[in-house]
Amino acid sequence: MNLFQRFFIVVTFLVLFTFCWLLLRGDRGRDKELEYQRDSEKFVLLTDEIERLQRLLEYERKKLQAVESRVDEYIKDNRDISQNSKTTNWNEPIGILVFVCNRAEALRQHIQKLLNYRKSAKLFPIYVSQDCDDEAVAEVAKSFGEQITYIKHISGANANIVIPPNHKQYTSYYRISRHYKLGLSHVFDNQKLGSVIITEDDLDIAPDFFDYFSATRWLLDADKSLYCVSGWNDNGKENLTDVTAKTLLYRSDFFSGLGWLMTKALWNELGPQWPTGFWDDWIRDPARRLNRSCIRPEVPRTAMTMFGKSGASKGLFFKHLKQIKLNETPANFSQINLSYLLKNNYDDPFMNLVYGLPKLTLDETILKTLQTTNTGESVRIEYSSMQEYTNAARKLHIMIDTKAGVGRTAYRGIVTCFINGLRIYLAPSNPKEWKGYDVGWQPPAETSEQ
Repeated sequence: MNLFQRFFIVVTFLVLFTFCWLLLRGDRGRDKELEYQRDSEKFVLLTDEIERLQRLLEYERKKLQAVESRVDEYIKDNRDISQNSKTTNWNEPIGILVFVCNRAEALRQHIQKLLNYRKSAKLFPIYVSQDCDDEAVAEVAKSFGEQITYIKHISGANANIVIPPNHKQYTSYYRISRHYKLGLSHVFDNQKLGSVIITEDDLDIAPDFFDYFSATRWLLDADKSLYCVSGWNDNGKENLTDVTAKTLLYRSDFFSGLGWLMTKALWNELGPQWPTGFWDDWIRDPARRLNRSCIRPEVPRTAMTMFGKSGASKGLFFKHLKQIKLNETPANFSQINLSYLLKNNYDDPFMNLVYGLPKLTLDETILKTLQTTNTGESVRIEYSSMQEYTNAARKLHIMIDTKAGVGRTAYRGIVTCFINGLRIYLAPSNPKEWKGYDVGWQPPAETSEQ
């Protein structure tokens, strides 16, 4: 092998070596580029994971704050219960004012019920106010001795009451209005009581009648948008109420009377202008109600006895009234925080509840009430006219009539009932545009006595 051949071999080797070296270096560059790309992808994935964990951490932090808030609220509520126990158990006397006329046996049974359930004569003094000259009633009242205070007024028949000529058929209502003024003036102005529960001899009372009024009395001082507490539910039939919800209470724009509590402050306001007749419709008038409300129960604490069939109204609505279902199992209201009934605590949650429910047509709702699996369900039916309201009320078998445009038990136009496990709210169709009650709303005459 000559020198040239050797040189050629060497050069060829160097060229091949250089080529292989460059090729190898290029592969390493591509490997590094791929490695860099993989590292970048890993970085992006790690960054996404970090962000995900941060979001999860923020979510868990908010959940923890929500739990802490609920715990704080629970502690506050229970502290309020213990603090309010002194307030809700009203420690000042609340008079019981029983209006009577000529039903001796009705009075006997009513007073006996009051005495059976009354826990303290000092806290709940009983006053029997009579304006008729019925000796049998007077004897019954006196037979209870010092357990009650008997008040006898000059009979309305002998009091020279001025009655408009076109109202002679309503004479009883003028005598009753006069009697109410005399009785209320006696307990508030003469006896200096700060609160009075007003009953009549044809009413029955629940075992927790006194506890109910004692526990709710403080609300009338705490919330000036309230002006009474009633033990009555106008739609309190057994098939229209949740009889197990014995502690459930509502605000209501409808003044129902029939076992109700009022304060001396309200008497000071209304007493000087007390009407000569139809006092209950008068107190419902917007000029007296002033957009104020009453507290009323889901399960009634007062009901109508058979004695209610005879009276000034001559049995008007008695077919309905006799079906009101009285609460039978006492509730311990002193252990319940009733501050949810204050307007500032009540309105928004109540409206959000009602208008957050499924909206059904009337026919869909009626069909649903025929089912047996409604436990815990609630629905909303809407109305936009008196005719729609009346039609719905008739089909739901709730009371149809209104007073000064307010449906019985209504609050902000909403009436509720409970049928076969289904909670139903009959509500205005557009709450944001609802302008309040229309005093011109009157149900059809043929349905007003349902």
